[in-house]
Amino acid sequence: MNNKITCKECDNAACFIKRRCSAEWLKKIELKKIQIEHKAKDVIFREGGYVEGVYFIQKGKVKIAAKGADNKEQIVRLAIEGQILGHRGSGDEKYPISAVALCDTTVCFIDNDTLYDAFMNIPKLTIQMMEFYSRELRKTEIRMKYLTQMNVKEKIAEALLFIKQIFGINPGDGTLNGSLSRQEIADLTGVMAEQVSRELGEFEKGNLIKKTGRRLKLINEHGLREIVKKYGIEQYAEQK
Repeated sequence: MNNKITCKECDNAACFIKRRCSAEWLKKIELKKIQIEHKAKDVIFREGGYVEGVYFIQKGKVKIAAKGADNKEQIVRLAIEGQILGHRGSGDEKYPISAVALCDTTVCFIDNDTLYDAFMNIPKLTIQMMEFYSRELRKTEIRMKYLTQMNVKEKIAEALLFIKQIFGINPGDGTLNGSLSRQEIADLTGVMAEQVSRELGEFEKGNLIKKTGRRLKLINEHGLREIVKKYGIEQYAEQK
């Protein structure tokens, strides 16, 4: 691509690699990495494809999803700048999930051999990658456990708080910084899109949220937290 940004030029201070590698190793990785730009709805990698390396989000937002037995999509994770994609496999393994850009997104791809070389030479990188795996698995397990216990109202409240936790808030208008469709919210919670629309309508009537076009504003976050407080959702708060 014509607009490749070097690791030194990149202003993404949250980058997993940049935060943990020496200047020497950043130069080595720079020679090997491939920078790829994606438009919204582009597939970054597809479930069932062979794992050839790992992707690091330079900028943008991504959903990570898997297909169930009935081919219904389940969103298992949301990711932002500096985070990792495609790390749940190596070598000749196949991806158990797909990654799709939610907006214009740039990723840096590092192949398995380069990553393995880095792991063998940078203990700090290896240990912190293992810690990242552990945290993510724990968060996913806790969230999935609670979702099986929640009713529809609780699931939608949890989803709104989860989206805010990952994507944050637009400083201009206070809306959620990332617009998921009703279907995507359904895929995040395991309910029907019609149920999402109905509950969002009820939340708006109850002055918990405000709809602004496709975007949502949480005008009473405390009220949403009260709906799900018995589940202790803070246990899987995003950790950078």
